[in-house]
Amino acid sequence: MNIEYRGVDVNISEAMKAVIESKLNRFKRYLKEVGEDEVEAVVAISSTRSRQKDYAGDSLPTFYRVDLHLYLKNVPHGAIHAWEEDTDVFTAIDKALDELEKQLVKLKERRHEYIREARKFKEKLHEAELAPEERERPEIVEEELVVDKPMSVEDAKAELEETHAYFIPFVDIADGQLKILYRKRGGNYGLLSTGCKYL
Repeated sequence: MNIEYRGVDVNISEAMKAVIESKLNRFKRYLKEVGEDEVEAVVAISSTRSRQKDYAGDSLPTFYRVDLHLYLKNVPHGAIHAWEEDTDVFTAIDKALDELEKQLVKLKERRHEYIREARKFKEKLHEAELAPEERERPEIVEEELVVDKPMSVEDAKAELEETHAYFIPFVDIADGQLKILYRKRGGNYGLLSTGCKYL
């Protein structure tokens, strides 16, 4: 993890750096997946005099503001920011680091949820793309033959052309037999006579 320090009206001491670095090290468990080299931390500490007149005497306390920015370079929307103010700089650092840790936990949970959702989506896609021989299909599918009304061969031919089907079963009006008119590859038609009377 690369850490950059910025002090505004504050000299960031080695003691402050040691506290910050030791606490940032506890975040390593959240950053294993993203890679430690891909994480950049920017620590900005500034100080301001209080403008409130609620304090006794002329000496107004100094407030320290600690801003922590964590950039996870290879994570989409992986910028986290936390800040705290306090009259004690170490207390402000602790509070800001605690807030940063909460945000890291939430980010990790969101990433895991996203990975779970992506895995489920892939599984559904894989199931949909199974080869036809891998899907369970019955060998024989029984279907009901529907013959609306008796018709002539010419009427059957006209209906076959209209529906663009490959074949049409019909009861021939001339002899009451069940017949099948079908398209042949050459563009003409074939007529199968079943020899069965349709009841």
